[in-house]
Amino acid sequence: MPGSVRATARVLAAALLLAGLSAGGLLVGAGAAALTSARGEPERPAEINPPKALPEPSSGTGLGHSSPQPSSPVAAEPSNLPPIPNYAVPILYYHRVEAVPAVWPTWTKARQAAFIDYDVLPNAFAAQLDWLAANGYTTILPRDLAAHWDNGVPLPARPVILTFDDGWHDWVTTVLPLLQAHGMVAEFYLTLAAIADGNISWPEVQTLSDAGDGIGAHDVHHVQLAELGQGRPDASPATMWAEVNGARQTIGSHIGIYPDSMAYVGGGFSPALEALVEQAGYSTARSIRRGIVQTAATRYELHVVRIGPYDDVTNRVTWTIDPGLPTFVARMHGVSDLRTGE
Repeated sequence: MPGSVRATARVLAAALLLAGLSAGGLLVGAGAAALTSARGEPERPAEINPPKALPEPSSGTGLGHSSPQPSSPVAAEPSNLPPIPNYAVPILYYHRVEAVPAVWPTWTKARQAAFIDYDVLPNAFAAQLDWLAANGYTTILPRDLAAHWDNGVPLPARPVILTFDDGWHDWVTTVLPLLQAHGMVAEFYLTLAAIADGNISWPEVQTLSDAGDGIGAHDVHHVQLAELGQGRPDASPATMWAEVNGARQTIGSHIGIYPDSMAYVGGGFSPALEALVEQAGYSTARSIRRGIVQTAATRYELHVVRIGPYDDVTNRVTWTIDPGLPTFVARMHGVSDLRTGE
């Protein structure tokens, strides 16, 4: 379906959905509690987007933030990987960046998994930023991608978007200093539940925004709204609206900038949810479906490259990183991190 037709359909769908919503503010209590928590985000096969929908970016400086030379040597790209299309915009998908604590060996397997499944090591993240800088990548934000599609604003020759989900103190203590050392920015998708749980504070979110990073929305209660599995209905339109619009309004009222992008909790989305996301005022939304090509027609289904906690870790005692970053490099070439279909 052409992008313009899809957009019109989304607007009409949103109007119909909103017509049935009761007048009220942010949904809390039983309606939200009835949804299933999405801390374990499901894996889905990568989708292939047609390249013609995203023109090849110009070779000029474009938007974004240029990167200085890396602080350590970076290996050249291997020749046995699929070529990176000129129209690709990889969106890297992270949660936390935190060192494994010294007491890690004393933890139960379950506690170790709960920690590491959403983590990337600081030395791995620093090496990944080094590789991006050495290979000519420029970080942009989702709003830059929307400006390219909507107004023809040129993209840099090799754009990349770094995204972080949920809300963690290390976004400010670890991630921000590494980004600034490389002259880079990222989109931080904040769930308001992280504020309530004390995992991040509003002053910390303000610090990220003041540094030029994007603050996106990741719903209010961090619950999955669509694609909940066979036999399980999607959330109601009222609940969807309360989550996506409530998060946007609350974030905007606190930091003075209303989010232009959101990330689906659990990666689940539907035409009804996309319509409400657009109606709420977002210009893009990120899924967790795999791929490195983005299109204007799928601006509310942006694809990702998942960066795993064990990527390029050669020793799980010393947490040594392979300096050639073969796994990370493969991801940047569009090689899926899913167990099937790679």
